[in-house]
Formats: sequence, C-alpha cells, structure tokens
Amino acid sequence: MNPHLFISSILISLLLNACSSSGQQPQWLDKPSAEYPQSQYLSATGQADKRETAGDRALANLAKIFEVAIKEQSMDFSSSESVSSHGLTESRNEQRVARHVSTEARQVLEGTKVVEYWQGDAGQVHALAVLNKSDASRRFNQDIANADRRVAQLVSYASHEAPNAISALTALNQARASQSERDNLNRSLSIVSTSSNQGKYSTEQLEELIRQALATLQFAVQADKETLVTELQSAIGNLGIQYQPQSSTVLSAVMDTEPVEQKQGWYWLRGSYELSLSTGGTVIAKKRWPIKVSATDKGMVQQRAKDSINSQLPNHVFELLSSAKI
Repeated sequence: MNPHLFISSILISLLLNACSSSGQQPQWLDKPSAEYPQSQYLSATGQADKRETAGDRALANLAKIFEVAIKEQSMDFSSSESVSSHGLTESRNEQRVARHVSTEARQVLEGTKVVEYWQGDAGQVHALAVLNKSDASRRFNQDIANADRRVAQLVSYASHEAPNAISALTALNQARASQSERDNLNRSLSIVSTSSNQGKYSTEQLEELIRQALATLQFAVQADKETLVTELQSAIGNLGIQYQPQSSTVLSAVMDTEPVEQKQGWYWLRGSYELSLSTGGTVIAKKRWPIKVSATDKGMVQQRAKDSINSQLPNHVFELLSSAKI
C-alpha cells in the first residue's frame, strides 16, 4: 500500500472517531432542530451501551410519534329489543359500532435514518434519527390514494357486480377494513403535513352499507342441540338478518364439549363450537371457536358456557359471513 494513502486513512479514521466518541457534547443531543429544522424533519434520539442498539432505540422513539391504536371497526350486535304493537312483536335492531383497539402498531417508517452518533465519557452511545417530512408526506398521500381506490372498487363491486348479498357483504367488510387503514394513514399524514386528505367514503357510511346488506339476507337455522337453534335465531335477529325456515341459505351450529372436570376446587368445561353457512346444500363458510369456562358450582358450568356463547354469537356469525367464499 502507498505509505501516503495508509497515513491518510489513519488520519481520517482518527477524525471520525473523534467526532463520534468522547469530546464536547454535540448540539443535536439536546436540540436536534438546530441541525435538522422542525419545519423539515421529525427527529428522535436514543441511547444504549452499544452503537447499534442506540440507533435502534432512536428509530423506535421516532416511530412512537406515529404510534397509533389501529381501530378495527367491529359491529356490536349485542343490543336489541322487542316491542309489541297491535298484538305483533317486532324486533328493533339497535346495532351499535364498537371501536375497540385490536393492536398497537408501531409504524417504523420508510425513509427514517440514523444520521448522528456520539459516545460520552461514561461510555453511553447516543444516536439521532430523522425523517424528512416532505418525503414522508408524499408516501402517505400515495398510500392513501391506493386505499381510496381499493375502497371505491369494493363498494362498486358490492353495489353492481356481486352475485349475491353475501358476496356483497364480504366486499363491504373488506372496504371497511381498508378505510380503517386509510384513516390511520391520514392521521400519520397530519403529523408531517399541515394538510389532511379527505376521502369519498367514511367508516360510518360503510357501516351503514353493511347494515343494509345484512337486512337483505334470509336464513334458516339448524343445530345439533335444540337450545342452539333458539340462540342462532336470536343471533341473526340481532344482526338484522331475517329468519326464514324455508330459505336455501342455512346457518348451522355444532357444539363439542368434554366431560366437566374438577381441579383445585373449580369445575371446568372445555370444548368448541362450529358455525357453518351453506347455500343450496354447498358449504361456503365454516369457522370454529373454543369454549373454556369454570365455576365453583358444578351446576353453574353449563350455564356459563351458554352465556359465553350467547354473548359472542352475533359477532361470530358476522365473522363467518364476512369470510364466505362465493
């Protein structure tokens, strides 16, 4: 190796080490905006014993700015009442939309970079991560546009092309999921931009379309236990689906349970129940859910199992319908 090149490489290495290790504390450690203006960048710092870990923590801390609770829209069909009018009993469906947090999503964003490192006298390594706001804004707007196209295509399919009401319902439920993702993207956009991006549809509009699709369905029901037949009728009623014993679309339920076991003073009942949907004799959807209940009184275990199933059955029926393949 050329001795001059060798000496130069050593000098460069020493200079880099001096900049990234002990010495005067850099300004960005307390005030990142001094070097990366807030008008152009989002920034966050992290520290650890190791350089790589410090960088990872800086990235994670920056991602926390975008940390949102992804709220999947879950139709809550547990509220309904019966009213009498002129001797007739009518089921009044008071469907509500329950927004519940299904997952905490940390969005580690494309384009985020660790741009600075510094090691203090105590040996701790500090790192600075930044995100260019204009670049992120372009990416969010593009993702939002893609989501809007998906929602519009699914709604159009449900309205004009779906061969039956169940296919339309499945498409509308997918549209609602895409709209939920779009809403989160729009919230993230507002962090890096002063503007927001309003779409053609809202989650509330899609939920209303789903309710309308449910109201067009007519089901017969069957089960291996007579009590389950009654519960299925109640569940579809809460969904707004019409009970029609002669319908060619049949909702079926089968429950399998093990013998009640006693362990440490508690009685346990375990098993599962399966829902299936068929039309014209062909099964188009099938799902199974576990049963696990306990009570200190053996006589209460069966009742608790029944209560557990009943409380979840409308939403489980909706899950089944949304997964139908036609």
